[in-house]
Amino acid sequence: MSQLTNPTAGNGVGDLVVAELRLMYGTKFAQAWEGLTPREVKQSWNQMLSGFTEAEARVGIVACLSRDWPPTLPEFIRLCRPWMAPEVAFHDAVAGMTARRRGEIGNWAHPAIYWAAVAVGTHDLLNCGYAVLKSRWERAFGDEMARGQWHPVPTPAPALPSPGATQATPEEAAKALKAMGAGAILNEAGRDPRRGAKRILDAVKKGGAQYSPTVIAMAQAAMDAYPDQGARA
Repeated sequence: MSQLTNPTAGNGVGDLVVAELRLMYGTKFAQAWEGLTPREVKQSWNQMLSGFTEAEARVGIVACLSRDWPPTLPEFIRLCRPWMAPEVAFHDAVAGMTARRRGEIGNWAHPAIYWAAVAVGTHDLLNCGYAVLKSRWERAFGDEMARGQWHPVPTPAPALPSPGATQATPEEAAKALKAMGAGAILNEAGRDPRRGAKRILDAVKKGGAQYSPTVIAMAQAAMDAYPDQGARA
């Protein structure tokens, strides 16, 4: 496949693919396009493969090695971009959304797969199989592919720490509370050194404040770090 990996200047991807398919299939390829001149055949392939990269074309060429007969143009396009198959795209979406749950952006073959996943909903996507979501997924994926242009996949929000990762030493707790503006309260002479931590935990109990699991764990650690010696509030 030297012609594909070393393209001649001015040749389109279609020219290169046609040359490779002729070498692979010989008269079978000619019979498939009987009635058209070699120039017309190349024009058709160049037009349909406009926007395809050589790497994508190479994927299609390699896939043809297991085929006894040359593919039609639509078949070759799907060989070049296997992610276009709805079921393949669905499983890619599941893997991508699972990665985003961990705070990673995920691997997305095409932005349309991500936006289709958003349309279906992360919860359903990760908890229902393809057989259950087949119709919804195919409709969402088809709608996204039809748009023709897509916003890039956004960077995910940072993942919340797992319960086992929210432990903090007393020193870390005091440092975190100080950074939150509670240092003066903790160190104020004659007052309860646990006052700042109490305020956080009381607010959480009342449901009137939003703190991350890490801050809550640190507040609890701060409570444990200072024994109750009857200090004045």
